[in-house]
Amino acid sequence: MNWNYLQQHWDWAGHIIEALFMAAIVAMLVRIFLSWRLSWIVGLAFAAGHFHGREKRDYEVSVHMKPPHLEGYYFWRWSWDGTTDFWPTAIICFVLIFIVAKNSAGPR
Repeated sequence: MNWNYLQQHWDWAGHIIEALFMAAIVAMLVRIFLSWRLSWIVGLAFAAGHFHGREKRDYEVSVHMKPPHLEGYYFWRWSWDGTTDFWPTAIICFVLIFIVAKNSAGPR
């Protein structure tokens, strides 16, 4: 298997899979305190936030940003790799949050 090819062309998909596993683990832990519906919402929100924080940190390190790192929130300045790592993952997580919230809201 050519790992360099996978890293160059499919890195974003690996992040989505990682986020879904992370969301599932967090949902199982939070299930002790909340319903399954809310546990999945918490897990998916955690996963999206994790990837935002990770890509923000990578950007800050790559440009040698001095504290307090507020310019790290300017995600439009992130590298293409950072952008493609974060946005597909965030979009999938948030779409799933809306699906879970809508499907379990019951009749209106």
